[in-house]
Amino acid sequence: MSVKVKFKADQAGITRMMHAEFMYRELERRADRVVTRAKVTAPVRTYEYRSKIGRERVAGARTATVRVVARAPHSLILERGSRPHAIEARNKQALHWRGARHPVKRVQHPGTPALHILRNALRAASG
Repeated sequence: MSVKVKFKADQAGITRMMHAEFMYRELERRADRVVTRAKVTAPVRTYEYRSKIGRERVAGARTATVRVVARAPHSLILERGSRPHAIEARNKQALHWRGARHPVKRVQHPGTPALHILRNALRAASG
């Protein structure tokens, strides 16, 4: 004996549900866990990166979305790292920093390892 069942999804109802306030609140609650974890593990050299980690609602046509973002100018470098590269003097004719023996026109930066702060925070918050 077999039974056939037909199911037709109410797409308009699903879309309304996805844009309901309770859906955004639940997504924001989950995003806050990721934000908290990211802020705990973020480097603290100037506090700029840590202070600019947050969440934002994204208005989509069919889905409710809450995104975790890091808005500091150097966020991408901390997350993904950078390859070795040359740094050259632009506006001034030389580069100098505390501890340097003398000004130079060019230095070779060794690159920055990726810290994957947001990725690791997402994995920690979900597991």
